[in-house]
Amino acid sequence: MIQQLASQLNEMEAMLPMAPTENKSISNASVGWHIAHNVVIINQVIAAIASADPALYKPRFTLVKWVVFFTKKIPRGRVQAPKYVDPSPDVDLNEALERASISLLNLMNVAPQHYFTHPIFGDLDRAQTIKFLWIHTEHHLKIARDILK
Repeated sequence: MIQQLASQLNEMEAMLPMAPTENKSISNASVGWHIAHNVVIINQVIAAIASADPALYKPRFTLVKWVVFFTKKIPRGRVQAPKYVDPSPDVDLNEALERASISLLNLMNVAPQHYFTHPIFGDLDRAQTIKFLWIHTEHHLKIARDILK
């Protein structure tokens, strides 16, 4: 799945020339916002998982997590991103994508028992975190693709 995440980063990089493109009937945000939001999430989540204490990992079952992980889809328009994962308007997308690529490489060095605490899904171990990042990134890439159609 890590290779699929790397492919998604490549797709986002290919979309950079179309970053200003908007289509308000699809999303209030531009293609660039969706790219920037994805890399903010990737970088913040990987930093969080790298610094987590595996002894504090507390997995829990949630129906929402099960549905999202089973279907590999996040429904559109259901959840608003928290302000702390909104990208800065002056973000350098090339630099942010480069940092995200490095973060992905760092993720492979994180022990499998390390975790990230998602506000809805709870604690996700490394494998679940990778799957979440892929699902989340694909969600925003689908929106960007629709904007570009």
